[in-house]
Order: sequence, then C-alpha cells, then structure tokens
Amino acid sequence: MKLTPWKKRAISARPDSDYFWDNFRGALATPLAALESRLPEVLRTSGFPPVNVSETETRFTVTAELPGLEEDDIQVQVMGDQLVISGERKWSDEEEEECFHHVESQYGPFERSIALPTGLVTDADTIDAHYKKGILEVSFLRTEPSRARRIDVKTD
Repeated sequence: MKLTPWKKRAISARPDSDYFWDNFRGALATPLAALESRLPEVLRTSGFPPVNVSETETRFTVTAELPGLEEDDIQVQVMGDQLVISGERKWSDEEEEECFHHVESQYGPFERSIALPTGLVTDADTIDAHYKKGILEVSFLRTEPSRARRIDVKTD
C-alpha cells in the first residue's frame, strides 16, 4: 500500500471575513424587520408570552403572563395537538408624546404555540379559559379515554 504524504495547507480566513463584513455593511443599511426575517425561527420567536405548563391527575393547565392586555385582545385556539395563544399588545397614543430612552416592553402581534400531551381530550366542554390580573389560565379537564365498544353490524 502506497502512502500519500500529508501536506499542511494554509487556511485562509479571508472568505469568511469577507462574508461577515459584507453582511455587516448590508445590515447597517437594512431595516430591522428585514434582518429578523433572515434569522432562524428559533431566534425569531421571543418566547412571549411566557408560559407555565402543569398537570394533575384531573387537569392539564397552561398559564400565560399577559399584563396590560384586555380580554378582547387575546385569542385562544386548539389546533390539532397545539394550544395557540395569540393577540396584540398595542402602543398607546399617550406614549407617543413621550420621548423614551429605553423600551423593553414588547408591542405588536404575538403568537405562542404549546404542544398538548398525546391523548388529551380537546372538546370545547373540557376546556376552560380565564383571564384575571394579567394572567391567562387555560385548563383542560382530563377524561378517561373512551373504552372500546362493539358496534353491531346491521343487514338490510
């Protein structure tokens, strides 16, 4: 077996640095919304609203912190095996008159999906949603899965 000698190759970081600086220069001239659309989904989602998920033998509960919102600004839906909490926090006109130096509050539309456990019954009769003091609580009643039952076959 013939061996090929190993040669140390010079590694140039130039192409990577060119890519970085070109993107950086472009970023300075690009609106923030366009930059956010280039980020991977995991970095674009802000985790708003923050949620807590708990369960007992009789209930599965999701609580979401939504301070400052009105009940009409919040939508709760069950889509397949996902609980979707969405809405919009609006910037008030009174705040536009002020000159803010730093804003950490999140404004605008939001949507958060929470995976529901397998086999959870999601009939409207088993779900309760309550909003009080900025906390949304969505609770699913755990029910026993229906037992298999025999279906009689009829003839005409």
